[in-house]
Amino acid sequence: MSKPLDVLLSAANSLDLPLSAEQGKRLLAYQQLIQKWNAAYNLVGTSNSEELLQKHLIDSLSVMSHIQHSPVLDVGSGAGIPGIPLAICKPELAITLLDSNGKKTRFMRQAVIELDLANVQVEQTRIEQYRPQTAPETIVCRAFAPTEKALKLLQPVVAEGGVIVVMLGQALKQLPTSPAFSEIISKQVNVPGLVSERNLLLAHKLRGI
Repeated sequence: MSKPLDVLLSAANSLDLPLSAEQGKRLLAYQQLIQKWNAAYNLVGTSNSEELLQKHLIDSLSVMSHIQHSPVLDVGSGAGIPGIPLAICKPELAITLLDSNGKKTRFMRQAVIELDLANVQVEQTRIEQYRPQTAPETIVCRAFAPTEKALKLLQPVVAEGGVIVVMLGQALKQLPTSPAFSEIISKQVNVPGLVSERNLLLAHKLRGI
């Protein structure tokens, strides 16, 4: 069986994502934190090392190429996915992790401290009440809300010309439409080692909206 670090580095290579051994080790340290806290805080549905590696860490890596501009807002971040892996892999980005659940935000704050993530801040609030000083250029979410509802909630928050990246399992049968967005497209994502289908919805907000 391959070592977890080798699996991570191989997956990153398949995704054309520059990932150093040190970054890989920090990702695995993050995974261990999830396992340590999961029983008491119910962060994710599994504490199995292989499932965490595949369905959470590597799944997070697969979205990296579509997140280029900060500030970045990870909505409904939960255990910090995909925001914390993103912060480890792209330290040049300023990232805010947002969740309304107190236990999960406490975990994320502790993870930020232990992993020494200077580019991350954590906010405990609902997206309906969140009004940042600087609008995020990129919003990413995974299992946050039904897609049309998510776009409706996130559209007032994202910067003009910014993008909302929605991580999905199966592709939507019909793409949502909205006059607030110049383009809404779906892209299939290949997650190394994962059989299940993965897709992204990319919604680009118009300027002047």
